[in-house]
Amino acid sequence: MQYILLIFIYLLGFQSKAQTFKVFADGKNIEVYEQNDVPLTHGLSSYKFARVTYRGKPISIKLQSSDFYFNESEWSISPKRYNIKGEKSGKQLSFVMDRLGYIVIRFKQNLDFTKRLVLLFEAPEVIPENRINIVDVYDVNNTGKKNETLKIQKALDEISGSENVLYFPPGIYKTYKLEFRSNSQIHLSKNARIIADDHSLNSYISNDKTKINHFILIKDVQNLQISGLGTLDGNGTQIGALSHPEQSLKIGGIRLLLIYRSKNIKIEGVLLKDAARWNTHILNSKHISFSYCKLMNNPTESKYLGSLDGWDPDSSSDILIENSFGWAGDDTVAIKCTGRGENHGMIPNVERIIIRNNVFLTKKSGLKIGTETYCELMQKIIFEDNDIIESDRVMGINVRDGAFVNEVIFKNIHAEYCHPNRKQTAINFYITKRNSQTSPLGKIKNITIEDCSFVKAFPKKWAFFRHYSETQKNDLSVHLKNIFVGGEKIEEMDTKIFDPKKNNAELSFN
Repeated sequence: MQYILLIFIYLLGFQSKAQTFKVFADGKNIEVYEQNDVPLTHGLSSYKFARVTYRGKPISIKLQSSDFYFNESEWSISPKRYNIKGEKSGKQLSFVMDRLGYIVIRFKQNLDFTKRLVLLFEAPEVIPENRINIVDVYDVNNTGKKNETLKIQKALDEISGSENVLYFPPGIYKTYKLEFRSNSQIHLSKNARIIADDHSLNSYISNDKTKINHFILIKDVQNLQISGLGTLDGNGTQIGALSHPEQSLKIGGIRLLLIYRSKNIKIEGVLLKDAARWNTHILNSKHISFSYCKLMNNPTESKYLGSLDGWDPDSSSDILIENSFGWAGDDTVAIKCTGRGENHGMIPNVERIIIRNNVFLTKKSGLKIGTETYCELMQKIIFEDNDIIESDRVMGINVRDGAFVNEVIFKNIHAEYCHPNRKQTAINFYITKRNSQTSPLGKIKNITIEDCSFVKAFPKKWAFFRHYSETQKNDLSVHLKNIFVGGEKIEEMDTKIFDPKKNNAELSFN
């Protein structure tokens, strides 16, 4: 019995040991962070990440692993379009980075996320001059040991309408729900982290008609800028899987950031980390932009960590997501019309959305429209210059609740690995009914897929499918131009790529 106990203690110690990476940039040791703060013994750990400042000159990067060995055939550097040439020596991997951007290193070609490392190459931080230091002026504790909701909210209220920037210096700011105000500028320094307090969920539970729970709320706000390299941390792994698993599941989780009925919101550089449901929900809003942001949800399989979408523009228009990184547990970007909110019988349409020059990973869809399509029109949507490193579906348009999806462009999209989830198909477009008796049938027209490449074919074939015979063939019309799979150009509906049982759309090629 004593012998068995010793073995158990040994195994527990082995499992709780971190997969240790060391990162050096031009010889300087760079700190490595966990995607979430939950102890390793709970089995909820995922990838690690490090942040490297890029100043316009090539940087020599050296990575070391002390806890496991990786073979020459096992490691890879993505995005492959960056064309980075790495060199392996023992447990060390070296390469040169000569641009801003985002790198994902796999040390094993499997689904062990703990053997992956994300490197964020960011521009140097710029601290605003006309700043109000929240620690000095409002006596806010930034050790993470004290909940400072009241003081932080007071500062957010009072900065509104001023010419100053509310500045969060390095530190940990523990808080319950916060509301940002109009005509405000907020700057989070690189090592500043605003984190959701997991002691109680009461403040996060919605008390309005949206019924959408949230940590950070931007409601009926205009002219707000959030900048800096700091972090908004939903503490979702702790809340959803450990502190309040059943309650969190019952209430439908907690959005990290809810932007509702707002306009002219600009978010730049910020890390949106560890949501307890959808990460960023943009509802009934206009003129919202995310630039150089980093979104990191937990992709670990767990009953309590579901529906971890990235960005969800919902009945919103003039939305821009660019030059950003996203690793979501569910769809990285899902453009939709859920019908949530106070719509007075008219669900706002979706128009003029641009998703460009991003690097994404997900267990589900990388670039998606749907499945909720309760509005009348979703149009003028552009997905351009995006690298989808890993996904179950690279592109998806799923119309289940009516809606006319029109004028959508997927251009210069590059896909690498298939994550083995439910679909395992690179492209999945369909028209169906959520409720076979009451749901209207929508349309998907004037769709262009152009200059896109897939490193290799996914296990299952492409589908462009109308589930109901009362639709017309041209109700789902797609033009494919200059598309390559495994280096081979797709110029017709080849059954090696297209599922003959799930293709009844109007397709054209050149």
